[in-house]
Amino acid sequence: GDMLKKAKKLNNEKNVTFLNKDLKNIKLKKNDLTICYYTIQFIPPRVRQEVINKIYKSLNWGGAFLFFEKVRGPDARFQDILTGVYNEFKLNNGFKPEEIFNKTRSLKSVLEPFSTAGNIGLLKRSGFKDIVSIQKSICFEGLLAIK
Repeated sequence: GDMLKKAKKLNNEKNVTFLNKDLKNIKLKKNDLTICYYTIQFIPPRVRQEVINKIYKSLNWGGAFLFFEKVRGPDARFQDILTGVYNEFKLNNGFKPEEIFNKTRSLKSVLEPFSTAGNIGLLKRSGFKDIVSIQKSICFEGLLAIK
């Protein structure tokens, strides 16, 4: 809705199309680059592999997949550290504790991040063999996978 309208308003490119559709139900055209920017984390875990498989199949040989996600820590101790550091970052940038708590609550049932290993597992099972982390900041990571 609102985000789609804003994206269309900010876009000056003629060859960019915005869709508001379920990724698991659309046919992807052959392409050289697919970017998922904080997208897959909102897809129910039970269908994520299906979506990543579809992205892999849509890429031409040598094509790239840029995959940016919020990630969980590899275990509970690291997850607690990441959560604490991220909350401190938000507080230092002017967010009120109530705002931080409300955002966390609002995302509780819709945002389900995997760990880095979990995301790499999705990529490998789909067929990607060449995968590298290209960006990492607290609990956010960008992976580049090449077909």
